[in-house]
Amino acid sequence: METATHQGPPTAGFADHRAVVVAVDHHPWPYFTVTLEVPFANGEQKFANCTPGQFVMTLAEFGLEPYLRRAFSVFDIRTDANTTQIEIFGKVIGLGTEGLARLEPGKEVPLLGPLGQGFTRSASPTVKPSALIAGGIGSAALLLWARALLEQGEAFDFYYGGYAACDLALSERFEELARASGGELICATESGHRGHHGYITEPLEQALAQGRYGALYTCGPEGLMAKVAALGSQYQVPGQAALETEMGCGYGACLGCAVAHQDGRFRLCCKDGPVFALDEVVW
Repeated sequence: METATHQGPPTAGFADHRAVVVAVDHHPWPYFTVTLEVPFANGEQKFANCTPGQFVMTLAEFGLEPYLRRAFSVFDIRTDANTTQIEIFGKVIGLGTEGLARLEPGKEVPLLGPLGQGFTRSASPTVKPSALIAGGIGSAALLLWARALLEQGEAFDFYYGGYAACDLALSERFEELARASGGELICATESGHRGHHGYITEPLEQALAQGRYGALYTCGPEGLMAKVAALGSQYQVPGQAALETEMGCGYGACLGCAVAHQDGRFRLCCKDGPVFALDEVVW
């Protein structure tokens, strides 16, 4: 299986901003989006060349805690000659994410980014459609990539899995993009409340067995991504995964986000990723 190569901008292009909260929306709780207006940094718009899969580090500042910023994929981005608004998509799981979900418009927050290496097209693209596979909040890394594929005229199906129907937040956005490309949205829930009753990798495997896809792109729990990687290897379909490794700094200083590589060494998720080829990672 041929490994894709990263061609995105280097992490060195990031800047530390003071972003202003424009809106906070719940979809429903515990899922939320925060829209942030990002100023120019030294007269330069750092997010002008943000690639799908890159991320930012931010936090809601309420005293001394939380101490460390949290990593969030750049879920969506809107830019013009004067301003840029980015949207982050999160799930409340602790103090840091709860603070962000309770922000109010007008609040300033620190925002470091854009960081990391994003998705790239396979080194050997085919005429077959792609499959984008999201597990729960992992969908946050895939919206911009879905839009990029659509703009390039490439068809894709979007696989969206979670425990219950509420875990498929904002599925209408992904369905609209998939249908516009000539594909469809395929859902699965472990509870059986929406779509296939079971894991999202089950309908994916059925389609792979029929030879439907030329590339796989995924983000979600490690178990999901490991299964997608195994299926890619089994059916000889290349792909990439946006890892959700916890990070301390986001730019390679703390060395806290090491990822085991197939060459026996380690890579830093924040600088060498978060997007890796499926066959690069030791799952």
